[in-house]
Amino acid sequence: MTTTVRATGQQDGPSAHGLDAAGPDEQSNYTRAILNILSDAGDEQEKQGANQRAMLNILEDLETEKARLESTQKALINMLDDLEAERRKVDRSNVELREVNEAMRSFIATAAHDLRSPLASMVGFSSLLAKNWDTLSEEKRLQFATTIDRQSHKLTWLVNDLLTLSSIEGGVLNTQPELVVLREAITQCLAASGRDTANVASEQDTASVTVSCSPDLVVRADPSHLSRIIDNYLQNAFKYGEPPVRIEAARIAEMVEIQVIDHGAGVPAEFTSKLFEKFARADDPSTREKKGTGLGLSIVRGLAEANGGQAEYQPNLPHGSRFIVLLPTDERSHR
Repeated sequence: MTTTVRATGQQDGPSAHGLDAAGPDEQSNYTRAILNILSDAGDEQEKQGANQRAMLNILEDLETEKARLESTQKALINMLDDLEAERRKVDRSNVELREVNEAMRSFIATAAHDLRSPLASMVGFSSLLAKNWDTLSEEKRLQFATTIDRQSHKLTWLVNDLLTLSSIEGGVLNTQPELVVLREAITQCLAASGRDTANVASEQDTASVTVSCSPDLVVRADPSHLSRIIDNYLQNAFKYGEPPVRIEAARIAEMVEIQVIDHGAGVPAEFTSKLFEKFARADDPSTREKKGTGLGLSIVRGLAEANGGQAEYQPNLPHGSRFIVLLPTDERSHR
């Protein structure tokens, strides 16, 4: 009975504790297998770590590339904005160039007409006088001579405009300022303008101009430039404005303000910014048929600035225009 139990125990032992009961070779095989498994697991872990690091590097590279692409995109957007701004500037310049070219063509056509007409009259009437002097009556001689005189004044006026504008733009305008009693200068200008057959104003027109100016008001300006400024303003008022026309002058701080005021339709609001530019003519039905080179107000501005002043425009409410020039006064007379 006892022997049987022991034999049974010996049979059950190897099944429950096979590793302990195995021989040395078999245990070594188990050990190597486990070590191989652990080694493979370590290799796999290292490989996964390497893969993970590679993925992190790729993600970092992608983030860097994304930032670079975003920076490039911003730069491209800025370039496109700059190009669009430049395109708009070019478009504006092209519009301005077209306007200047159109104004130049209009000016050349007008100037050519204004030059050709008096020249043709002068040549024609002088030829008639030369060929028919003995047969012409005294009345006809005087009539022809008067026509030649009037046309020569028109020609001289246009040439003077061109020469004055050229001097202003070339920076070679001869300016000799001196003290001028303004009331006297205005009176002389009105008298000369009424007598000048080349001007738009007649003696009747200039005689109707009212003047508001203190007799002791003095400006420092070139007398010929001052006369030209007032005269150009008057011609503009008679040509494009409506009576009554008046001249007002007053001291404002260190300057004297001279205004030539009319009661016409005034200047279109969209044209006021170009009013003192050369060749400028408003495309308005009321002025379209009136001939002119568009130099008068540009010359006024140039002469005013050459004498330390400035030219301005204001609407004369409820209707009409105020053309203004500001010129320095004589400080010494007030010390």
